Amino acid sequence: MTKVHLSGVRKSFGSFTAIEHLELTIESGEFVVLLGPSGCGKTTMLRMIAGLEEPSAGSILLDGADVSNTPVQERNVGMVFQRAALFPHMTVEKNILFGLSVRGRPRGEMREKLEEMLEIVQLHDFRHRFPAQLSGGQMQRVAIARTLITEPSVLMMDEPLAGLDTKLRATMRRFIRDVQKRLRLTTIFVTHDQAEAMELADRIAVIFDGRLAQYAPPDLLYKRPSCMAVADFMGVSNIFPGTLVAKNRVESAFGQLRVDEQPRCPLGATVSLMLRAEAIDLHEHKEDTRFQAIEGRIVERDFLGASVVYTLECGATRIAVSEPSRRLLDVGRTVWLDIAPESVWLLSH
Repeated sequence: MTKVHLSGVRKSFGSFTAIEHLELTIESGEFVVLLGPSGCGKTTMLRMIAGLEEPSAGSILLDGADVSNTPVQERNVGMVFQRAALFPHMTVEKNILFGLSVRGRPRGEMREKLEEMLEIVQLHDFRHRFPAQLSGGQMQRVAIARTLITEPSVLMMDEPLAGLDTKLRATMRRFIRDVQKRLRLTTIFVTHDQAEAMELADRIAVIFDGRLAQYAPPDLLYKRPSCMAVADFMGVSNIFPGTLVAKNRVESAFGQLRVDEQPRCPLGATVSLMLRAEAIDLHEHKEDTRFQAIEGRIVERDFLGASVVYTLECGATRIAVSEPSRRLLDVGRTVWLDIAPESVWLLSH
């Protein structure tokens, strides 16, 4: 297992700065996801750690050793790309063995490691097939096995599931996480898919315009974002302006709301209230509410299968509420929103 540390890393391409003063530590055996919109610098970060790009400034350390200018072949890192890029004329087992064969490893060692990899990626029955005879998920398993067989100290994956359909992506996410846990391998995974990041990661680094916006475990990142941009990026949220009028109360467009005490916001501060759509309970009768009841009228209903998203008018404000689709409430109906104090998160301006 290897610890990765980026200290003051910057990467420029001419006058364009792709990464600006990045500080990031990935602990040994940790699964970290680099998350952000297209063009934010995620892949550039990955390529610098791998040695495919040199930083313009700063240091990249692997277990305390500065490898900023070390060639890729001397870093002992493994990379899995978006496309499997298998050799079409080679069978599964020959593709997997390629990295060891070019290193001139003994035949007995290669055979032993091949059997181990085939067992890990569950491709024993496909060992003699060619890439054209495999599904997309099977080809990515071969690509992963081809990387793992060389025993890299850090595994890096650049949107390896982007070309797969929704169901296969879910299967491959579980597969990748299981393999990572089994091998306890330091892993860095790039994606722009929030659900994918939250399912896979021990911690997520959210990147915007080459800067680290927040670095935290998935639950903390989702429930307690550090800024408006992260709150908006991490899922369906209701974000409204307000004023903190007491340590546990905020004035908003639809009345006062109780909040858990958040001392980082001074009294009288202008804040933004974040309410996750699924954190709001809907009741058909006011007397069923437990915390604070807000009257609303359903103006839109979007059925999403397992869940349903309602858009409600609360005075002059519209709020999105998501709940399991065990029931369907009619558009035009008056309901009561029940908001627990811990569901309200304040974002300072």
